[in-house]
Amino acid sequence: MSKHGRLVQAWKATGAIVALCGCMMAHAEDWPSRPIKLVVPSTAGSTPDVFARILADALRTGMGATVAIDNKPGAGGAVAVNVVAKASPDGYTVGITPPGPMGADTLLQNRLPYDPAKDLALVTLAVTQANVLVVRSTLNAKDMGQLISTLEKDPEKYTYAAIGAGSINRLCMELVAQQSGTKMTRVPYAGTPQAILAVISGEVDMACLPEQAVAAQVQAGKLRALAIASAKRSTVLADVPTLRELGMPGIEADSWMGIIAPAGTSPAIVKRLRSAIAQALSQPGTREMLRTQFMEVVASTPEAFARTVQDDVTRWKFLIRTRGISLD
Repeated sequence: MSKHGRLVQAWKATGAIVALCGCMMAHAEDWPSRPIKLVVPSTAGSTPDVFARILADALRTGMGATVAIDNKPGAGGAVAVNVVAKASPDGYTVGITPPGPMGADTLLQNRLPYDPAKDLALVTLAVTQANVLVVRSTLNAKDMGQLISTLEKDPEKYTYAAIGAGSINRLCMELVAQQSGTKMTRVPYAGTPQAILAVISGEVDMACLPEQAVAAQVQAGKLRALAIASAKRSTVLADVPTLRELGMPGIEADSWMGIIAPAGTSPAIVKRLRSAIAQALSQPGTREMLRTQFMEVVASTPEAFARTVQDDVTRWKFLIRTRGISLD
């Protein structure tokens, strides 16, 4: 069995353990008795940070628990995931993870400081959000056809912003390059706000970034949106076609955010936490707040979360190998 097959099996086993560990409920009933630390994989003001603060407020209301935000940016989210993986499994350190640290990074790095299958407990895939391919407003590209023509004329000239080696925004741009037969150069940034500013200022030419982060800039004319990297069009940027509509099937690079805990966290606590998050995200006020940030509530089971991770690994494995994507 492959490494990634074992990964899914390990997470599936978590669900079975939950059913067998009623003896641990006494400990779970006392939880939480002190503040919960929510580790965020990016800087303040970024898309994960916005979600974290909405979730923290909802959990305070729903559970009566204090939730403290701990921003740990770096390596496209891998720094934060490693903080969670190394934390005490007492239910008081949980984290938000984007797709990269759970999927693509396992393909790109032979020596990750954590093993997702061994060091983490999956709680829930909480929300998902579409990414948008945007270019600087001064670039001579009004649509994807013109962008591809521009890239073809000078393949060594143009750049895109990305956050982390295995980030979904990097993989989206590399998949666009693969399907269009073009080339772009990656420029790394610490977080989404920095990447947006780089495109607006002309420091780089384009990026594939979360809709929540770019919609206002697109509407203000500071960025130009060429395509939605999702299965369906945006309700806000309704005139922007999907990449699938433009003849690039398979480029569905949604930015999901999942909740993780250290491996060894009581299954009963994981179950309670997942239930509390699902209830918090289901509240009309919270849903509306997330909708204004272009986030769609998922609140999956741990098993469904594991399947999503495995699907991502399968989707990106071929791209990473054929494009020669590395950490450099």
